[in-house]
Amino acid sequence: MIQFLYQYVNKGSLRTLSFILAIILTLAFLFNFNLFSTQLRTVNPFLILFILWGVVCAWIHGIGFKINRTFWQVIFFPYFGYLGF
Repeated sequence: MIQFLYQYVNKGSLRTLSFILAIILTLAFLFNFNLFSTQLRTVNPFLILFILWGVVCAWIHGIGFKINRTFWQVIFFPYFGYLGF
């Protein structure tokens, strides 16, 4: 089932979208680090981890890393990562 769903996101245009979103979000974190660190103190830590997990999923999918094991395909499934944005 997961291989069937993974084939839908294994397209070049979605990989490009993931790569561009990953670059933009990473640069937003890096250039606004003081702003993020002061405003995210009051936010739930699980929300911050969820956002970072979404960025990691976007990087993995965007650079074209092929995941062979089904367990890791579920963990780093790009649609779940897009929810983190």
